[in-house]
Amino acid sequence: MVKIGAHVSSSKSIDLVFDRGKEIGADTVQFFASSPRSWAWKERTDQEKELFRKKRKQTGISPVVVHSSYLFNLASADEELRKKSVNGVINELKLCEELQIDYYVIHAGKAKGLDEKQAIKNIINSMKSVFSELDLKHTTFLYETLAGQKGEIGKTTDELLELIEPFSDRKVGICIDTCHIYSAGYRINTEEGFYTYKEEIKEKIGLEKVKVIHCNDSKTPFNSRKDRHEHIGEGSIGLKGFELFLNDEYFSNLPFILETPKTGDMDIINMKKLRNLIKAPVAQ
Repeated sequence: MVKIGAHVSSSKSIDLVFDRGKEIGADTVQFFASSPRSWAWKERTDQEKELFRKKRKQTGISPVVVHSSYLFNLASADEELRKKSVNGVINELKLCEELQIDYYVIHAGKAKGLDEKQAIKNIINSMKSVFSELDLKHTTFLYETLAGQKGEIGKTTDELLELIEPFSDRKVGICIDTCHIYSAGYRINTEEGFYTYKEEIKEKIGLEKVKVIHCNDSKTPFNSRKDRHEHIGEGSIGLKGFELFLNDEYFSNLPFILETPKTGDMDIINMKKLRNLIKAPVAQ
């Protein structure tokens, strides 16, 4: 069975992500461990953590994914910001390990006035600092594929390879975002473009490093270098790109998580659209 879910709110108490996931009929969920727009770190109570474990078991929602704060920039030329980002990642990963979260997804960083090679070095050094504090046993750290706006690092397979290579002995992989890769110049909504991209990932990084798919259509045209999510089938990717991912021999085994605009019942509608694209297996 293909697992389809959505990003849900973790406000008030993190255990509520399972209530919210169940409410929309999600098989898998993603949430923020802390406010994505505040540096303040909120310690979770033992009661909250216990409720989280209990509801996870009760609902059977799996795998569980945490998305990092949007404030972190592991590439920054500003040493203070980079240090704050490293500490933020460490705090979030410690909680993920304690709760045995399956995957932790991050936007690695933006060059912002830096040479991109230096930005990549900064990210690698930042991650060395993170891993000097933590040895991940339960949670796999995932760099997200990015659209390439405002100097983002992670817009090409080659950039992602550079970020992953120094940590080949660690639990490190990638999360593919459909909107981002399409906006970055990978034409995944045609069979030729999809299989070319898959082959590139396979040859350079290894398919086994891909752990999560963020399922988003794009408000902007192909190769726009803009990160603007749209509802499934209503953007410039169209349904074909999602059909190819959902029915692929490898990708169909991964969790598909929506990060589409939160309007009305659109999470339920978008999940239904995705499920309708899954072809029934042919009887042998």
